[in-house]
Amino acid sequence: MLRSLHLRGYRSLRDFRLKLGRVTVITGENGVGKSNFYRALSMLQRMAEGRLAESIAQEGGMPSLMWAGDRRTDEPHRVIWEIEHEIFSFSIECGLPRPAITAFKLDPDLKEEVLRFGGAKGRIMAKRKRPMIEVRDAEGRLEALTLPFHPTESMLSEVRDGSRYPALTASRDILLGWRFYHQFRSDPESAMRQPRVGFHSPVLAHDGSNLAATLQTIEEAKPGILDETIEAAFPGTKWRAVDDSGSFQLQIARSGLNRWLNAAELSDGTLRFFCLCAALMSSRPSPLLVLNEPESSLHPALLDPLAGMISRVAPETQVIVVTHSQPLAAAITERCEAKIVELVRYEDETRRRGDDSAKRSWTFDE
Repeated sequence: MLRSLHLRGYRSLRDFRLKLGRVTVITGENGVGKSNFYRALSMLQRMAEGRLAESIAQEGGMPSLMWAGDRRTDEPHRVIWEIEHEIFSFSIECGLPRPAITAFKLDPDLKEEVLRFGGAKGRIMAKRKRPMIEVRDAEGRLEALTLPFHPTESMLSEVRDGSRYPALTASRDILLGWRFYHQFRSDPESAMRQPRVGFHSPVLAHDGSNLAATLQTIEEAKPGILDETIEAAFPGTKWRAVDDSGSFQLQIARSGLNRWLNAAELSDGTLRFFCLCAALMSSRPSPLLVLNEPESSLHPALLDPLAGMISRVAPETQVIVVTHSQPLAAAITERCEAKIVELVRYEDETRRRGDDSAKRSWTFDE
């Protein structure tokens, strides 16, 4: 389980600390920095994939990513992630490259990284100082690597020898197992609305393109598990994932109708609710599932069934819900023990409510 994270210098997250529970709900008004929190957290997975520079470029490059306000004299001009997982802790610092060295002036320049086992003060398993990387091998020796490592990508993705450096590999695999869902494209050209050849799909794609196949995989793994939730959300509605021609597409039937409604005919809210079902009831549970604004396009009546699904998620899955819906946050807390974190804006900086003053004292738990 991810225990805590500390984000510094990422857009409005100038100096943001948070301790997480098994279910954590991040809430707050529009513009307080909820999306920045979601993006900063998802960036850790991009590091493990070797797509850090690409992801930062999609956000406008390093200058767009960094805190734009005034800085203290002791405040570094860098973006810093620090996380503590139950197995490992990891920190990474990146800033702007030196213009004389490269034409890629908006790329990140990796300054330092540290991976530890045994908490924030545990044994160092890997560390980086600019291009120099040292990794502890399977025999416990800290070994300096001589390969030409890229200055724009994390050692999590650069060092790939799992048999020789198991600690680094294990940490990377944990990050790669996290899942992030931010809305789902549901316009007429959406892949969710098109019939397609299905394949066994224990994990819903980020864009929901394998929705029907994922629903069918869940149904075959645990027959009937979806029906109770669908009945609570859409009373009297039946669903199926395979049409009469054998193609995979979500179809529903309602009383009074003489045929199945195809995916192309379904409302945005209906499609997105089924996507949330597929994400939360996956037959291959994720160690961390992060939902950003899952209430988007949903009728208020669907928030209770959604909260019910979140409360019943697999026990091995940690859930973070980022939402501006107070009714959804309340519904989740009514059904399970959830940590509620309300974000506020203070002088363009994202803070937790209670820390919204010039002088802050850090409290990690309530």
